[in-house]
Amino acid sequence: MNEEQTLVRAAIDLIDAKKGENIVIVDLTDVSIPTSYFVIAEADNSVHLKAIASDFMKSFPASSRHREGWSERRWVVLDYGDIVVHLFQKDARAFYDIESLWGDHIVSMAEVFTDSESEATQTTT
Repeated sequence: MNEEQTLVRAAIDLIDAKKGENIVIVDLTDVSIPTSYFVIAEADNSVHLKAIASDFMKSFPASSRHREGWSERRWVVLDYGDIVVHLFQKDARAFYDIESLWGDHIVSMAEVFTDSESEATQTTT
């Protein structure tokens, strides 16, 4: 597993620990934008969103470069360079529907983590 995938795994674990829902990974490694992955999740309400985002920022093993949406708490964006975390309230997620913009890049956790393991096996054989 490479460093980016390790960060994606850490992001998923932190969001899941605070009961974030509907976690989606968008793999942008083959797209010409300055990040490799989006991690998208949702919360039930602004209090839940604040709890997820606060714990995430304290516990994530990297420092954020930028954050947006903290005061409104409908859509919080945490930019860590190689990964960008989007935390939504359910209604805001449905309204903005950013997954539809990247629908052909949505991957499962198994795809992200299995691909790197199979590449490592191929290079050692």
